[in-house]
Amino acid sequence: MDNSSDNTPQSSATPTPVSPVKGSVVSQRRRRFIQAGVVPVGLTLASRPAMAWHCNSTSAWGSAILRNGGASVQARANAAVLKDTECWGVSNFVNNTGRSVVQGNTPPWNYIVKTWFKGKTVKFARENFTVGQLFGTLRNCPGVTTSSNFDNLIKTKPGALGTLMAMARLNTLFAGNGVAQCVISSTGQDMLVKMASDGPGMFKPPNSSGPAWNADDFTRYLRENWLVAD
Repeated sequence: MDNSSDNTPQSSATPTPVSPVKGSVVSQRRRRFIQAGVVPVGLTLASRPAMAWHCNSTSAWGSAILRNGGASVQARANAAVLKDTECWGVSNFVNNTGRSVVQGNTPPWNYIVKTWFKGKTVKFARENFTVGQLFGTLRNCPGVTTSSNFDNLIKTKPGALGTLMAMARLNTLFAGNGVAQCVISSTGQDMLVKMASDGPGMFKPPNSSGPAWNADDFTRYLRENWLVAD
Protein backbone atom coordinates (compact mmCIF):
# COMPACT_ATOMS: atom_id res chain seq x y z
CA MET A 1 0.00 0.00 0.00
CA ASP A 2 1.06 3.55 -0.60
CA ASN A 3 1.23 4.60 3.05
CA SER A 4 4.03 5.29 5.47
CA SER A 5 4.77 2.74 8.16
CA ASP A 6 4.58 3.87 11.77
CA ASN A 7 7.24 1.38 12.81
CA THR A 8 9.78 2.47 10.21
CA PRO A 9 12.78 3.82 12.17
CA GLN A 10 13.54 7.52 11.96
CA SER A 11 16.74 8.13 10.05
CA SER A 12 18.86 11.18 9.43
CA ALA A 13 19.91 12.19 5.92
CA THR A 14 23.59 11.53 6.58
CA PRO A 15 25.22 8.07 6.39
CA THR A 16 27.27 6.99 9.38
CA PRO A 17 30.93 7.58 8.48
CA VAL A 18 33.53 4.86 8.72
CA SER A 19 36.06 5.54 11.47
CA PRO A 20 38.82 7.70 9.88
CA VAL A 21 41.60 5.79 11.64
CA LYS A 22 40.23 2.36 10.81
CA GLY A 23 39.37 3.48 7.29
CA SER A 24 42.88 4.82 6.75
CA VAL A 25 44.51 1.55 7.79
CA VAL A 26 42.20 -0.50 5.59
CA SER A 27 42.71 1.90 2.67
CA GLN A 28 46.51 1.67 2.94
CA ARG A 29 46.39 -2.13 3.02
CA ARG A 30 43.97 -2.25 0.10
CA ARG A 31 46.10 0.19 -1.88
CA ARG A 32 49.17 -2.06 -1.56
CA PHE A 33 47.24 -5.03 -2.93
CA ILE A 34 45.70 -2.98 -5.74
CA GLN A 35 49.17 -1.79 -6.75
CA ALA A 36 50.11 -5.44 -7.04
CA GLY A 37 47.17 -5.92 -9.39
CA VAL A 38 44.94 -7.99 -7.12
CA VAL A 39 42.22 -7.47 -4.54
CA PRO A 40 42.01 -10.71 -2.50
CA VAL A 41 38.59 -11.83 -1.32
CA GLY A 42 39.95 -12.12 2.23
CA LEU A 43 40.87 -8.45 2.21
CA THR A 44 37.64 -7.18 0.68
CA LEU A 45 35.43 -9.07 3.11
CA ALA A 46 37.59 -8.90 6.25
CA SER A 47 35.80 -7.91 9.45
CA ARG A 48 32.48 -7.46 7.66
CA PRO A 49 29.13 -9.14 8.34
CA ALA A 50 28.05 -11.90 5.99
CA MET A 51 25.78 -9.54 4.08
CA ALA A 52 28.10 -6.53 4.11
CA TRP A 53 28.24 -4.43 1.00
CA HIS A 54 30.86 -5.35 -1.59
CA CYS A 55 31.32 -2.20 -3.66
CA ASN A 56 34.58 -0.31 -4.09
CA SER A 57 35.47 3.13 -2.82
CA THR A 58 35.87 5.80 -5.50
CA SER A 59 39.60 5.83 -4.75
CA ALA A 60 40.01 2.07 -5.18
CA TRP A 61 37.88 2.10 -8.29
CA GLY A 62 39.75 5.01 -9.84
CA SER A 63 43.18 3.54 -9.09
CA ALA A 64 42.33 0.17 -10.59
CA ILE A 65 40.76 1.73 -13.68
CA LEU A 66 44.09 3.44 -14.35
CA ARG A 67 46.05 0.22 -13.89
CA ASN A 68 44.00 -2.54 -15.46
CA GLY A 69 40.70 -1.19 -16.70
CA GLY A 70 38.99 -2.13 -13.46
CA ALA A 71 39.32 -5.91 -13.80
CA SER A 72 40.33 -6.51 -10.18
CA VAL A 73 37.75 -4.21 -8.64
CA GLN A 74 35.04 -5.52 -10.97
CA ALA A 75 35.90 -9.03 -9.80
CA ARG A 76 35.47 -7.81 -6.25
CA ALA A 77 32.04 -6.35 -6.96
CA ASN A 78 30.96 -9.54 -8.74
CA ALA A 79 32.28 -11.85 -6.01
CA ALA A 80 29.30 -11.48 -3.67
CA VAL A 81 26.42 -13.86 -4.15
CA LEU A 82 23.68 -11.30 -3.48
CA LYS A 83 24.97 -8.70 -5.95
CA ASP A 84 22.23 -6.12 -6.56
CA THR A 85 19.64 -7.39 -4.08
CA GLU A 86 20.89 -5.52 -1.00
CA CYS A 87 19.50 -2.17 -2.13
CA TRP A 88 16.28 -0.91 -3.71
CA GLY A 89 15.98 -0.84 -7.48
CA VAL A 90 13.99 1.27 -9.93
CA SER A 91 10.85 -0.89 -9.63
CA ASN A 92 10.95 -0.58 -5.83
CA PHE A 93 10.90 3.22 -6.03
CA VAL A 94 8.30 3.28 -8.80
CA ASN A 95 5.90 0.90 -7.02
CA ASN A 96 7.00 1.53 -3.42
CA THR A 97 7.69 -2.14 -2.85
CA GLY A 98 10.25 -3.73 -0.56
CA ARG A 99 12.92 -6.38 -0.87
CA SER A 100 13.24 -9.18 1.63
CA VAL A 101 16.88 -8.43 2.48
CA VAL A 102 16.48 -4.64 2.57
CA GLN A 103 15.25 -3.32 5.92
CA GLY A 104 12.90 -6.25 6.47
CA ASN A 105 10.97 -5.65 3.24
CA THR A 106 10.18 -2.01 4.14
CA PRO A 107 9.31 0.08 1.03
CA PRO A 108 11.74 2.91 0.26
CA TRP A 109 9.22 5.77 0.21
CA ASN A 110 8.45 5.07 3.88
CA TYR A 111 11.95 6.31 4.71
CA ILE A 112 11.56 9.40 2.55
CA VAL A 113 8.32 10.25 4.38
CA LYS A 114 9.85 9.71 7.81
CA THR A 115 12.88 11.86 7.00
CA TRP A 116 11.53 14.76 4.93
CA PHE A 117 7.70 14.64 5.23
CA LYS A 118 6.94 13.38 8.72
CA GLY A 119 3.19 13.15 9.27
CA LYS A 120 2.45 13.29 5.53
CA THR A 121 1.45 10.52 3.12
CA VAL A 122 3.56 8.74 0.54
CA LYS A 123 1.42 10.41 -2.13
CA PHE A 124 2.38 13.83 -0.77
CA ALA A 125 6.05 12.83 -0.69
CA ARG A 126 5.93 11.62 -4.28
CA GLU A 127 4.49 14.95 -5.38
CA ASN A 128 7.00 17.09 -3.48
CA PHE A 129 10.30 15.23 -3.07
CA THR A 130 13.07 16.78 -5.19
CA VAL A 131 16.65 15.89 -6.00
CA GLY A 132 17.72 19.05 -4.18
CA GLN A 133 16.63 17.51 -0.88
CA LEU A 134 19.32 14.89 -1.40
CA PHE A 135 22.00 17.12 -2.93
CA GLY A 136 22.52 20.82 -2.33
CA THR A 137 24.16 20.98 -5.76
CA LEU A 138 23.91 18.67 -8.75
CA ARG A 139 26.20 19.74 -11.58
CA ASN A 140 26.35 18.75 -15.24
CA CYS A 141 23.45 16.28 -15.32
CA PRO A 142 21.53 17.06 -18.54
CA GLY A 143 17.78 17.27 -18.02
CA VAL A 144 18.04 16.92 -14.24
CA THR A 145 18.30 19.76 -11.73
CA THR A 146 17.95 20.04 -7.97
CA SER A 147 14.32 21.13 -8.51
CA SER A 148 13.49 17.96 -10.46
CA ASN A 149 10.82 15.79 -8.87
CA PHE A 150 12.35 12.43 -7.98
CA ASP A 151 9.16 10.42 -8.48
CA ASN A 152 8.81 11.81 -12.00
CA LEU A 153 12.48 11.10 -12.76
CA ILE A 154 12.40 7.51 -11.55
CA LYS A 155 9.33 6.86 -13.73
CA THR A 156 10.37 8.73 -16.89
CA LYS A 157 14.19 8.94 -16.80
CA PRO A 158 15.36 5.94 -14.75
CA GLY A 159 18.68 5.80 -16.61
CA ALA A 160 19.53 9.51 -16.40
CA LEU A 161 22.67 10.26 -14.42
CA GLY A 162 20.84 12.54 -12.00
CA THR A 163 18.26 9.82 -11.34
CA LEU A 164 20.99 7.26 -10.72
CA MET A 165 22.80 9.63 -8.37
CA ALA A 166 19.60 10.24 -6.39
CA MET A 167 18.76 6.53 -6.22
CA ALA A 168 22.28 5.67 -5.08
CA ARG A 169 22.11 8.37 -2.42
CA LEU A 170 18.81 7.03 -1.08
CA ASN A 171 20.27 3.51 -0.97
CA THR A 172 23.34 4.65 0.96
CA LEU A 173 21.15 6.56 3.40
CA PHE A 174 18.47 3.98 4.12
CA ALA A 175 19.03 0.52 2.64
CA GLY A 176 21.39 -0.68 5.37
CA ASN A 177 23.46 -3.80 4.63
CA GLY A 178 26.62 -1.68 4.84
CA VAL A 179 25.78 0.02 1.53
CA ALA A 180 27.09 3.40 2.72
CA GLN A 181 30.56 2.20 3.69
CA CYS A 182 32.17 2.45 0.26
CA VAL A 183 31.09 6.04 -0.45
CA ILE A 184 32.49 7.40 2.82
CA SER A 185 36.16 8.32 2.47
CA SER A 186 38.78 7.68 5.15
CA THR A 187 38.31 11.30 6.26
CA GLY A 188 34.55 10.87 6.64
CA GLN A 189 33.54 12.71 3.46
CA ASP A 190 30.55 11.41 1.52
CA MET A 191 31.85 10.93 -2.00
CA LEU A 192 28.39 10.75 -3.57
CA VAL A 193 27.74 14.27 -2.32
CA LYS A 194 31.11 15.37 -3.69
CA MET A 195 30.40 13.69 -7.04
CA ALA A 196 27.11 15.57 -7.26
CA SER A 197 28.68 18.87 -6.21
CA ASP A 198 31.71 18.67 -8.53
CA GLY A 199 29.96 17.00 -11.45
CA PRO A 200 31.39 15.08 -14.42
CA GLY A 201 34.50 16.68 -15.82
CA MET A 202 35.51 18.01 -12.39
CA PHE A 203 35.23 15.18 -9.86
CA LYS A 204 38.36 13.19 -9.02
CA PRO A 205 38.62 10.59 -6.23
CA PRO A 206 40.82 11.50 -3.25
CA ASN A 207 44.54 11.35 -4.03
CA SER A 208 43.82 10.54 -7.68
CA SER A 209 46.52 11.23 -10.25
CA GLY A 210 44.25 10.39 -13.17
CA PRO A 211 41.84 12.56 -15.18
CA ALA A 212 38.55 13.82 -13.82
CA TRP A 213 35.65 11.38 -14.20
CA ASN A 214 33.20 11.94 -17.05
CA ALA A 215 29.48 11.11 -17.03
CA ASP A 216 30.14 7.56 -18.25
CA ASP A 217 32.61 7.03 -15.38
CA PHE A 218 29.94 8.17 -12.91
CA THR A 219 27.35 5.82 -14.38
CA ARG A 220 29.76 2.90 -14.58
CA TYR A 221 30.82 3.34 -10.95
CA LEU A 222 27.23 3.44 -9.70
CA ARG A 223 26.04 0.49 -11.79
CA GLU A 224 29.04 -1.81 -11.60
CA ASN A 225 29.30 -1.43 -7.83
CA TRP A 226 25.58 -2.18 -7.43
CA LEU A 227 24.68 1.15 -5.81
CA VAL A 228 21.78 1.28 -8.27
CA ALA A 229 19.67 -1.54 -9.66
CA ASP A 230 16.93 -1.97 -12.25
